[in-house]
Order: sequence, then C-alpha cells, then structure tokens
Amino acid sequence: MNRKEYIAGLDIGTTKTCCVLADVDFDSGAVDIIGVGLTPSDGLRKGVVVDLESTTEAIRTVVDKAQKQAGSIQIRNVVVGVTGEHISSLNSRGVIAITGPDKEITASDVTRVVDASKVIVLPPEREIIHSIPRGFTVDGQDGIRDPVGMSGGRLEVETHIVTGSSTFIDNVVKCVQRANLAVESTVLEPIATSASAVIDAEKDLGVCLIDIGGGTTDVAIFTNGEVFYMAVLPIGGMHVTKDIAVGLRASVDEAEKAKIEFGCSMVGMVADGDVFQIASLGADEPRELPRKVLASIIEPRMEEILDKVRTELVKAGHLGMLPAGGVITGGGARLPGAVELAEKILGMPIRLGLPRDIGGLSDAVASPIYTTAVGLVIYAAKQHTGLRDARKTAKLRGGLKGLLRRFGR
Repeated sequence: MNRKEYIAGLDIGTTKTCCVLADVDFDSGAVDIIGVGLTPSDGLRKGVVVDLESTTEAIRTVVDKAQKQAGSIQIRNVVVGVTGEHISSLNSRGVIAITGPDKEITASDVTRVVDASKVIVLPPEREIIHSIPRGFTVDGQDGIRDPVGMSGGRLEVETHIVTGSSTFIDNVVKCVQRANLAVESTVLEPIATSASAVIDAEKDLGVCLIDIGGGTTDVAIFTNGEVFYMAVLPIGGMHVTKDIAVGLRASVDEAEKAKIEFGCSMVGMVADGDVFQIASLGADEPRELPRKVLASIIEPRMEEILDKVRTELVKAGHLGMLPAGGVITGGGARLPGAVELAEKILGMPIRLGLPRDIGGLSDAVASPIYTTAVGLVIYAAKQHTGLRDARKTAKLRGGLKGLLRRFGR
C-alpha cells in the first residue's frame, strides 16, 4: 500500500489567514489538496503579531473550513510560515577534517560541517530559523551537492543562515497553540513560496522571487539551485489600499474592494472611457470616477515597492544577472499590470507565480494568494521524503559495508 500522510500549511498574513490541507503520497511524491480555508485577518502588522485573540480566532476559522472541506480529517499539526521585518540572512562557511580510518565522508560528517557553519555571533533575542547548505567542497573541489560516500580529508560547506526574533516567532507559535494545534515546524515564507511558485530549472539558472503580501514584500534570490540572498521589505498591498482610501476619501474596506475589482498597476493600460463606483465617507450614494484616477493612485505605490526590490537586487550584486528573470506572486501580484510594471522597473523578464505540481482541489488554490500556504505543504512533504530517503540510504550503505566485511573475512 502507498504510504500517505496529511500535511496542513498555515499562512498567517497581515490581511488574510489561509490553511491548506493536503494528502501526500510518499511513494509517488504526489501532493493532493483536499481542504482549503481562507478568512480576512488583522491580527498581524508587517509579519508581527499585534492582537493575539484576533490571530487565534482567524487560525481557528481557517482550520475549521479546511477540515470541513476535507471531510472527516482532523488537523492537529500545522507547518507555519513566518516572515517580517525582523528576518535577516547571511552566508557562512564551515570547515572540518575527515577523521575516519578510510577517509569516507558520512552523514554525520555533513551534520558536523553544517553545525560548524552555524557558529555565528547572535544576540540573545535572535534564533536561527533555517540553515540551508548551498554547496560543499571536498579537498578544494567545489560544486558538490551531496558529499556522502566520497573520500577526502577536508570538508567545507557554504550555508545560507536565516535568523529571526525569538519573541516575534514565539508569539506566532503561541497563537497556533491557543487554537489547540501543534506547530510541526516553522518555515520562512519566501522559502515555502518558492517551493510552489518557482521551477527548479529557474533556481539553477538564477531567479528572483517577489512575494507582495499585505504588510510585507518578500524578496529571495536563487542561484545554482539554492537560495543566495533574502530580504523582507516592510511594505505591501495594504499600503496601496490605504493610499486609495486617503486619495478617494473612502473606508479601507471600500478601497480594498475597488482595488481588487477595478485596480490596475499602470495608468497606460486603462482605457479612457472606463469608470468605477466607490462610496465616499459620509456620502449616501456611491460616486462614479474614471478608472484612470484609481490607477494613478496605485501606480506610484507599486513603483515604490518594485524600486525597493531593485535596490535589494543591487545589494546582492545580481541586478541584470539572473537569466531566469523573476517570479512575482502574492496578493499584490493579482493587480493587472503588476507583471508589466515589474519588467519595466527591474529590467528583466517576469512571470506570474501560481501554485504548481499539485493535484486534488488544484482549481481552488489557483491564485497567487495561495502560493505560500501550498508551498508550506510542498516544502514539508519534501523534507519528510528527504528524511526517509536518507534513512533508507544509510541503512543500505550499512548493509553493503557489512556484506563487504563478511566477504573480506
């Protein structure tokens, strides 16, 4: 029988909270979506919890929705995405000597060298969220992805280390626990989003992921198949909504509705005769305005977001050096013209990122707003599969060594 497991991904955002429940087949690697929950939320600001009760209630709501859609499946553990201005990352190196009698590199040697790369000075209020090996070097030969089984005397690794504020992460975990759920793991949202929206071939060539959320915009640069640079910008789609509310003297809810239904990222893409209606504060009847007025409010803020992304590309030294271009996703990417504006400002080809390589209720999550939640499930499934494959390989290698020893005797 196929080995199956249920995995739930929980994306807690500034404007919405989303839960995706999937049925994962570890033999075939298939990920089938069986339940989806989505609800507006306002318990976070720029990735940081500001209202425990509101966030907890939003989690309960989306988990309940996903469970009901999936039937009798009970969600007890969730993989939680984390982001925010407090996130930072750096590349670090570790070096060890191979001391075994036959100089063969083992899985424990890989663990040792990765641990050595994680020896960095951190303030007491910060913790390591991810340590992602970018590549290994054996006796001066670099570009090695899996050194286990190779022979050598010196093993090096370059690791991308992501850190975050312990208190901010603890508050997210606390909200999940108050909703009577256990946190299986916490995953940085750009890493999760890339699992569902970015193709492996793009990561090999070099690609930039741009995830425009409600309160933050995540930027991640991938080269040679692994993450090279990450940044979280404290600006997102909610800033666009507030600009509309101020500019048109409307409530935030009315502004959000107008943005979704009639918004456009570029004034030049709106026809001259197009109009829309919006209810102003204190007015009895909605008023009719040209859509170009709405686009003229949206475009400067979207330009600001993408200009900040461009600045991060310059910081990383990769502006104009990513052959695969960029992938834009998240709620902000739903605006017509977002892809075209990104291509204009960043000077490279851009495509819209949608959840990929999934079955089941794939139509229900065919939107940029679900890429992170679906990515959390895919990321967790790959981690589980990788752990099981590593155990199998270790067992097989142990069996072969024993067989060879018996032949020797």
